Amino acid sequence: MKWNSPEFILLLLLIPLIAFYKYFVSDRAKKGGINYPLAGIIAASKSSLRAKLRFFPDLIRLVILVLIVFALMQPQYGFESESVSRQGIDIMIALDVSGTMAAEDFKPNRIKAAQKITEDFITGITDHRVGLVVFAGVALTQCPLTIDYGVLTELLRHTSIGMMKQDGTAIGDAIINAVYKFNTTNKEKRDKVIILLSDGENNAGIDPLTAAKVAADKGIRIYTIGVGSLEGAPVPYYRNGQKIYSADRYGNYYKPQLDEQLMKDIAYLTKGLYFRATDNEALEEIYKKIATLEKGKIDVSRTMLYSERFYWLLFPILALLAIEIYLRSRVFQRVF
Repeated sequence: MKWNSPEFILLLLLIPLIAFYKYFVSDRAKKGGINYPLAGIIAASKSSLRAKLRFFPDLIRLVILVLIVFALMQPQYGFESESVSRQGIDIMIALDVSGTMAAEDFKPNRIKAAQKITEDFITGITDHRVGLVVFAGVALTQCPLTIDYGVLTELLRHTSIGMMKQDGTAIGDAIINAVYKFNTTNKEKRDKVIILLSDGENNAGIDPLTAAKVAADKGIRIYTIGVGSLEGAPVPYYRNGQKIYSADRYGNYYKPQLDEQLMKDIAYLTKGLYFRATDNEALEEIYKKIATLEKGKIDVSRTMLYSERFYWLLFPILALLAIEIYLRSRVFQRVF
């Protein structure tokens, strides 16, 4: 409740003056009048109840004047409106597309499984801006931060092993590339996250821990995901249209090793988390876990909306006025 014109309360100071004039000035000037309670009665006993209540119509009028002053003050009553807006986060996904991602311990292989489950993750989020960096021996921005998830998923589907000129695993390059795709000077203060998927040891580019420290200095968390079963899997390639698995001269299959300690250190330096994805289902659960961790900030604003309520006072004013008129004309009539 609030008053739109509170200055009208000063009019209440006039009411005692009106009462003083009525009872000490006006009434004494009308000593020749004769009071009678009903139209057929010429005079009433001064000790009767009606005579004692002769002041009642004047009291009602004073109450009416008070209510009129309150109506002029424009009482307003409102209700509280609450609006909730969610501010999303910025996510850069760094996806390893080196040759070892062709290993088939995921179905149909690591890269295809990572693409499909990453696409499902993107489809299930809202409010977040998401970008994509792919890397092998070097890193490349496949898609900058965007809320156009359709374009992003289409670009994700077109990533493939061999799309980079240089094979290898440049984890540090991928982190630095992703870091500088964030707007670290904006006023939105959006949380920033990198999701890094890799299945191998770093063997090219910038030192990953140095890159992680750069991310940490900018307040960017990195969730690292080690991709590959515990026992590993041979890496296939094609020669003359025939699938062949990489092996040494003794026929031992080459199974790339994941540097788990490096992935854990990257996550630790940036206050993120490390996960090990050993198959499709595990990778899907990891993405679900990350989605629950990163909800973004919620801003709650409250607005009070007011409406005029002066008409609430009109009904008692009119009712009291009718009562006063009735009392003066029918009960406390006056003859001058």
